[in-house]
Amino acid sequence: MEVWYRIVRDLKDESENPYMTQNFVYDVYHELKDKKIKDKGKFRQRMGAEFDHWSAGMSMKYPANLVIEVINDDTFWNQTMVVTKLS
Repeated sequence: MEVWYRIVRDLKDESENPYMTQNFVYDVYHELKDKKIKDKGKFRQRMGAEFDHWSAGMSMKYPANLVIEVINDDTFWNQTMVVTKLS
């Protein structure tokens, strides 16, 4: 988790709205750690209906540009997959 927290700090430091970025990344973690995903391979690759449905839901809670920017950050995404045991 230490590596994940470092990545989150970096994302916050680079963000225009650090508070919202922090809330978003923590929400991503909390949602994914307990989520039952049928096709983990596609989800890890940010593909498939499950991923599309999940990311669309996140875009309803947070600004779409924030969702896209953070989810497309490979360092954040890959480490999140590790800490949520989706890797």
